Amino acid sequence: MLGLAGVPIGVAYLWYGLVQPLISDEPTDFVRTYLAGARVLASGGDPYQCNVGACGGFPHYLLFYPPLAFWLTQPLVNFDAKLVSGIALVVANVCLFAFVWLVLRALRVRDWQFALVALLASISFAPTLTEIQNRNLQVLVLLLSAVVLTAWLRGDRWWGGAALGIGLAIKLIQAPLLLLSVWGRRFGLAAAAVATWALLWLVAAPQFLPEYVLRVAPSQAQGSGEVINVAPLGTLNRLFHPESLYNSGRGGGVLVLGLAGVFAVAVVVLTAERLGAPRADRGGRALELAAAVAASPLLVTLVYAGQFVLLLLPMIVLLDYGLRSRSRGLIIAVAVSWLLLGPSYLAFTNAFADGFGFPVLFQVWANSALAGAIVLWLATMYALKRHRIEAVDR
Repeated sequence: MLGLAGVPIGVAYLWYGLVQPLISDEPTDFVRTYLAGARVLASGGDPYQCNVGACGGFPHYLLFYPPLAFWLTQPLVNFDAKLVSGIALVVANVCLFAFVWLVLRALRVRDWQFALVALLASISFAPTLTEIQNRNLQVLVLLLSAVVLTAWLRGDRWWGGAALGIGLAIKLIQAPLLLLSVWGRRFGLAAAAVATWALLWLVAAPQFLPEYVLRVAPSQAQGSGEVINVAPLGTLNRLFHPESLYNSGRGGGVLVLGLAGVFAVAVVVLTAERLGAPRADRGGRALELAAAVAASPLLVTLVYAGQFVLLLLPMIVLLDYGLRSRSRGLIIAVAVSWLLLGPSYLAFTNAFADGFGFPVLFQVWANSALAGAIVLWLATMYALKRHRIEAVDR
């Protein structure tokens, strides 16, 4: 079965994850966000004062990342964009495969069949291909999450905190892992994360940091009514303002934002209750981190489908635990989550873009990615409870 699945998946990934992006002239996040922002920064401009379209003569998407993303890319602005983009594609692939290797090594996986399943599930995951093709820094954050997992399983390690701090300096989506570090008494890890995060933000174009903290980040925290916003706020907005499905940006308001906040608080409370006291064994500690990562996209107000690539970590952890504990329910839950986050939501975006006229179906289908994230988070809650019961029985 692995052979029958592995060969076409491998060939497809070689084409869609490497060859086609190399020869394609399609705009990518790397060129139209990171490189464009770096050019603005290098020319002395303000990357947050640019409208969508062009800034300093360079086309770009919305520039709302922390200054670090643009600052790091500055040395590349004088090179050919296509060459730099090709190198970035190779680096993105290295990050992905290094992530899988590190997670399997951290979990002490010895079975080659499970290792191959984890690899095939990772490279055929729709958000993975999206982020690889875009050379998005999310793939680097994914690799850093594997480093954090390795450190978490070994105890209070400063280098795990440094990896977390670098990830937070790039994107804030995994900020809940700081709370988990304090809960788990990984004070060295938490301190290293905060110190690394602060240092990187202070050295990377600090003149724009106040603007990012006081204006850009708060505007992002208010969420977006776009149909591609797959955070809980996006679903609530479409529930109360169905017209926003076809008129992105419509709706919103205090009620939607408040309900999204209530949902986030409920996720935090239930996760904290299931975490209980820190666990002593490696399997239990892996489930702790998996739960925090799975909960992260449910706590923010703006999530794009590609960001769900970070959920590969809890998926692999749950698959490993489900097989070891012989829990068919967990394995099925991971499979359902993978299908909803990947093929189902990808099919929706394609159908929606082609203009198929099924308004009622689209209103439900648009939320399949969020449904998959919730299924995965609930699976981690079940796994934590099951692990606690098993520990008591032993």
